[in-house]
Amino acid sequence: FNKLNDKQLVNAIKNGNKDALKQLYKDNYMSVRSYILKNSGNNDDIDDVLQDACIVIWEKINNNNLVLNSKLSTFVFSIAKNIWLKKLNKNSRNSPITEYHSEILSDTADSFSFADKKIISDLMSKIGNNCKEILTYFYYEGRDMVSIAKLLNYNNADTAKAKKHQC
Repeated sequence: FNKLNDKQLVNAIKNGNKDALKQLYKDNYMSVRSYILKNSGNNDDIDDVLQDACIVIWEKINNNNLVLNSKLSTFVFSIAKNIWLKKLNKNSRNSPITEYHSEILSDTADSFSFADKKIISDLMSKIGNNCKEILTYFYYEGRDMVSIAKLLNYNNADTAKAKKHQC
């Protein structure tokens, strides 16, 4: 089994290739491991979180809902990170971050400190729902302005872009 690039990997998973799922897991193991061990986790947590993240990817691929605007590994890491943050929040291992706000702290904010993330979370709680939607679609989900415009029933991508800048 040769190592596949992102596009080949997605196609192989879509076609039911179990080796492709194994590659997805192995390719992302070290980064997820490092993140979880640095954030109050153990070896059992690594397997649980990474398996859950791979299931999310598998479901998105098989439901034709996978939109990749970055490397597949970045997307897997972002999903695993959010799963871990939710688990930490549920287990009260860290200071409270609401479930919604932990989701918006995506891989674009990896270099932020916890204090920075808390500030972002606090600010997100103070803005309106339209702004929350636009910023979440753009920064967390990685959607482009055309798809955001369609989702929010704006006339075009320029309108969505202008709204995002206002937010």
